[in-house]
Amino acid sequence: MDERYDSVAGAVLALANGFPGLKEGQRFAFASLDEGSGLALFPVEGEATEEVHRSVTGRIRRICSWDFQAVCRTGGPDEGRRQAMADWLDALGRWMEAQEAPALTEGRRILSLRRAGMPRQAARPADRTETWVMEMTARYEINTY
Repeated sequence: MDERYDSVAGAVLALANGFPGLKEGQRFAFASLDEGSGLALFPVEGEATEEVHRSVTGRIRRICSWDFQAVCRTGGPDEGRRQAMADWLDALGRWMEAQEAPALTEGRRILSLRRAGMPRQAARPADRTETWVMEMTARYEINTY
């Protein structure tokens, strides 16, 4: 992948939109989801710093994580489609974990993308739409001088 991204969120979104399991015209949105259907990535919280390393030359290396959710919403599927949705989200997560991370700008580099659990069904509103969620984490480093 030749593109360079200004943010971890932008890189992860671009990667998700490259998933071969997407149907023609399907795309993940960022932090926005239609009431009846759609795909989106939602940040859980902001960046969390896990480690800080300082060199004697003034270089600072931070290891950070960014938690997000891959979300799929659809009109009330039957039991067979529910399992298919869970399997589809799990396949997305496995695929994202296996991909080479997109290049970032300003001394940042994605180290890994990991699922933080299995896909699960979120609360089911009265209109019979269903929302499926899979928690993921992007772990990355930031190098500054």
